[in-house]
Amino acid sequence: MGVFLKPARLAALGLVLALAGCVSVENSLSQNDIADMKLTGVAVNVDPAAMIIWEDGLRAYAAAKGVPDDQIMGFARTPEARAYVRDALAARVKVGVEKVMAGTLIGRRPVRLEVTVRNFEIAGPMMSILIGGGRGMTADATLVDARTGAVIITSPKESVVLPAGSGLLGTAVQAAIDSGSDQSVTDKVIGTFGQDYRHWLLRETS
Repeated sequence: MGVFLKPARLAALGLVLALAGCVSVENSLSQNDIADMKLTGVAVNVDPAAMIIWEDGLRAYAAAKGVPDDQIMGFARTPEARAYVRDALAARVKVGVEKVMAGTLIGRRPVRLEVTVRNFEIAGPMMSILIGGGRGMTADATLVDARTGAVIITSPKESVVLPAGSGLLGTAVQAAIDSGSDQSVTDKVIGTFGQDYRHWLLRETS
């Protein structure tokens, strides 16, 4: 996992996320299938090979370990820091997706939603000024039978991308927008992912 990457790789990742859009397979479940399901839990893991650009996660690690700001980069690539960031991100995604999915599946058949994060990017202000910043995530979403673990339906590489400012002016404008919101950028990205999946699964039009 790369917590911080070189500018060229960051720019390439941002371009990939921007071009990916939401890649969904066809929802083959019938309305009766969906109505019969009861969501009993959401499990989230982060692929160890995932590209993660998430300054908040790294700063949380530094705060937990008492690492000064000017020494964060020295710890960013350590196995401990990477594991901490993965675990923190998984917990954050779980809470966000559970919130969006709450009350959506209330039938009789117990099912579980398993999410595997493949990429997660929220560019910091400096990156946005210098090369532009991406805000998005890509993850696999798999619905399984909670009793047997059998896969019911999988939607791989679901991607969401939110608008982000670039350059000095664009970054300043985006920062003003962000400061006026009661929801963090991280929660917006995760919430949008959850909403897109819910729309796809339930065939909601909005």
